Amino acid sequence: MNTTHCTAVNPAPPLPKLYDYIVERALLDMAEICGDGGKGLPLWRQQVQYAVGHTLNDYYSLAPEVRRQTPIQFILERRWPPQSRCFLSLMHYLKVKNTICDELIRLVGGNPEEDIPFMLYEQWHVPVPELQMELSMIFQLVWHSRRNGSGLKVQKFMVCGNEEVVLGFLHMANVFCRKAYGMPPVSVEIHFLMEGEKRSCEGDFFTLEASLDYLRLLSHLNGESNNGSAGCGAEGASRSRSGEDVLPRHLLM
Repeated sequence: MNTTHCTAVNPAPPLPKLYDYIVERALLDMAEICGDGGKGLPLWRQQVQYAVGHTLNDYYSLAPEVRRQTPIQFILERRWPPQSRCFLSLMHYLKVKNTICDELIRLVGGNPEEDIPFMLYEQWHVPVPELQMELSMIFQLVWHSRRNGSGLKVQKFMVCGNEEVVLGFLHMANVFCRKAYGMPPVSVEIHFLMEGEKRSCEGDFFTLEASLDYLRLLSHLNGESNNGSAGCGAEGASRSRSGEDVLPRHLLM
């Protein structure tokens, strides 16, 4: 009688993750500490970024025909933090609120009304073998590019500008899209809401090698140990969650 013996195969340990929101927070904190000797990112900016994220998620979760009839300022009002000591003064509170509101009205007016985002506040993971880690990114808004139907247009919204965060995000988006989709994004837009400014970059501005080198440097800001989640699907990327579940964990992204 033949007996078949099975040997248990130990699954490979999960790759450590490089989280974009942890890297961004570290860069913002360092900028504040080096700039004015503060203790890190001011709480009012965290609260406003949180409100902006929820507002955009709520707005673009609506069907296009409903969205056309829904002023984004109504949604922002529901999500806006109450006046508190986090703001420098009542005048500061009102100035920030009015500026953010005006910018969101202008920016959503520039996006196609009938389009549905390809990604909306979703956390995605993709393995990066060259770095022996998994890149985890939260994409606020990603659209199918009208310039190239098979490409992606990435949009990111920040309360206040920070060039180091911009550079880091461009490199991370470049690596993610090349690994997940085999090509860089067509374009990346990063909006500084309080300044009313935009940084726009062609997706292939950086080579994959240059972006991998930059991510090696950023990984030292990550502080993430080997406790990643499950692996990736057939396309090389996996999605964790979206909407309300993502936003509370990632106020800055």
